Amino acid sequence: MFIPLGVVLGSFIVWRDQLPREIASHWSGTGPADGAMTVPQFLTVALVMTGGAALAAVVIGLWPGMRAATRRGGFLIAGAVAGAGAQSWFVNTLLTMSVGDPYEVVLGAWSVLGFAAAAYGLIPFMIAPKPQQISHDVVQRIDIGPGQGGAWSRNITAKLFLWSCLALIAVGIAIYTTSAANNRLSEAIFGLAVIALVILVLASFSRFQVTADWRGLRVVSSLSRIPLKHIQLEDIKTVEAAELAPSEWGGWGYRIIPGRSALILRKGPGLIVTMTSNKQFALTLDDADVPVTLLATLRDRRSQAQG
Repeated sequence: MFIPLGVVLGSFIVWRDQLPREIASHWSGTGPADGAMTVPQFLTVALVMTGGAALAAVVIGLWPGMRAATRRGGFLIAGAVAGAGAQSWFVNTLLTMSVGDPYEVVLGAWSVLGFAAAAYGLIPFMIAPKPQQISHDVVQRIDIGPGQGGAWSRNITAKLFLWSCLALIAVGIAIYTTSAANNRLSEAIFGLAVIALVILVLASFSRFQVTADWRGLRVVSSLSRIPLKHIQLEDIKTVEAAELAPSEWGGWGYRIIPGRSALILRKGPGLIVTMTSNKQFALTLDDADVPVTLLATLRDRRSQAQG
C-alpha cells in the first residue's frame, strides 16, 4: 500500500529540477487539457491520495475485531484511491514535461492507464487473508425408521429481483411513452426488447424452490424450473444452520467466489453445506434447522447402508 506513495515521492525527487510551473490536470474531452494546477497543488493532491490511502490501510489492517471480508473491502477501496493518485501524478507530470505547455497535453491512450491504476486495489485485496468459514456438522438427527424416507420443500422469494423487475418495467413504460409521443417508437424497439429480456431473466430467478430429500439439496427456479444448485447426499461433508452476512459471501444474489458459492437474499438465518471437496454453498433460509437435520440424517443413513 505504500508503493504508490513511493512512486509519487520518488518521481518528484528525480524530476524536481525539471518540473514546469504548472501541470495539466483536467480534460473535458479527447482534446488538449483545459485545466492545470501548480506543482505544489498537484503534488499535495497526489500525496493526500496515496499517503492517506496508505495510512487508512494501516488502520484497517491493525483494527482489532474487523471481519476479514470488511478488511479486504477496505484494502480494495484504499488501493484504488492510491493507484489513481499515483497514476494521475506520474502520467500528467510526465506528459507535461514532454510537451512543455500544460494546455497542449493530450492524454490519448494514456487515459486507459487510469482505469488500470484504479484496479491497483486488487493487489492488497488478493494478498489479504480470505474469510475463514469453519464448518460444523449439525448434532441433531431425525428418527427415521427402516424403509421410511423423508422430504422437505420450501419456496423462497428474492425480493431484490422483484423490485428490480418493477423498476425495469417503469423504465420501459417511460421509454415507450416518450418514444410514442415523439413518433420515435421504431428507434426504441431494440432497447425495449433488451429490457423485456432482462425482466424475463430476473423474474425467472425471483422465486426458488428448495428441496431436501434422498437426492440431496436442490435449488431450482419455481417459474422456469432451471436448476441453480444440486448437492448429492454423498457429496455432503458437513451441513449446519448459521447466520449469514452478505459481506462474507460476496454480496446479495447468487454469488460465486473461489471455493464458495451462495444464494444470499438478505442478512439472517440460513444453511451452509461443506462438500467433500471442501467447497461450500450457503443459502438464505428461514427455519433452516429442519432441512439441515434431515440432510444430515439421510446422509448418515446412506453412508451406513453403503458401509
